[in-house]
Amino acid sequence: MRAPILFAAAPEPGRAFVERWRGFRPSFWCVLAHTDTCLVPGLSAAGASEELRPLTPAADAEVVNLGAPRCLPRLPSNPLGAAGPAGITRAALAMAGVDAMFVGAGLRVWPATECRRISCEPGGNIERGCAVRGAAELFELGQQLGRECRERYLVLGESVPGGTTTALALLLALGYAAEGRVSGSQAGNGHALKIRVARSALNATGWAPGDGRADPLTAVCNVGDPMQPLAAGVVLGATQAGCDVLLAGGSQMLAVAALLQALRGSQALERVAIGTTRWVVEDPAADVPGLAAEISGHLAVLAANLDFSASRHDALRAYEGFLVKEGVGAGGASIAALLHTGQPIEQLEAAIDATYDGLLGRLNAPV
Repeated sequence: MRAPILFAAAPEPGRAFVERWRGFRPSFWCVLAHTDTCLVPGLSAAGASEELRPLTPAADAEVVNLGAPRCLPRLPSNPLGAAGPAGITRAALAMAGVDAMFVGAGLRVWPATECRRISCEPGGNIERGCAVRGAAELFELGQQLGRECRERYLVLGESVPGGTTTALALLLALGYAAEGRVSGSQAGNGHALKIRVARSALNATGWAPGDGRADPLTAVCNVGDPMQPLAAGVVLGATQAGCDVLLAGGSQMLAVAALLQALRGSQALERVAIGTTRWVVEDPAADVPGLAAEISGHLAVLAANLDFSASRHDALRAYEGFLVKEGVGAGGASIAALLHTGQPIEQLEAAIDATYDGLLGRLNAPV
């Protein structure tokens, strides 16, 4: 029988989390944010085109909560046709009986579903050295929000097109050798362009790699995105309130963990794990587990061992070619569904296939 969850980094703490969470229903929150960095041509594949990319976070929330996008005529998808991950999240949360709460930290387009507006100011293009206004305020607001968590653990996701590039830039600013190691929605991850943009962002600030450790929130202001300080604050507030946190994502959530470690030290990550998908941890053109180990030797990376090779949908089988891989908390939501229900992963895969039966009909609709 195929293992439902992989332990890709710090396996001992990871297994302890799994046993502590098994049978419990978590809260699921997802931070939606925009960075103008996603408009750099060719940088992101989180949406069919640069013009539609700013609508992706809103459409993701609509798919998860409403079963279909409202701001787009079709499911957000990779330009090569791979389906966006919001349907995975929807199927997993339905299986676990968990409702999603969406939190907006600056969007160009707001979803036609409930979303707590924490900030209305989108992030700028990091190449200009002015990416986020008020990162310290977002961090504080995140702490206030995190203290509201009352479940045993919180699954915290994100939807930020272009966010793996801002993650790279922030990791570099904080002193991590992250070039060529972050994952992303493209096969091969587009490292050359991401590195160029991230280096341009650092040059615009006059910083060398590592200079951001002296003032991590200023680093976010210069080269990050609005999700990062808000999510870091949520983690701190939730753990202080007694909740564990599963950061549901790949490279972007590594940047959140690195930011929190820089602000409060490794002890701030004692109740935190990364929850993602097999395609992220096995990505041959990235090193998410290695980066996690460098952030903290105790930072567990769990991965839902999903396999879409037998899916009836071409747009899901494309994940096996390392397209899309993750997003909207898909990996963390899948882990939560498996732990709460105890069902085999094949049942979750069947539920995902069924969810995409309706969603993927929209891929052929005119834009």
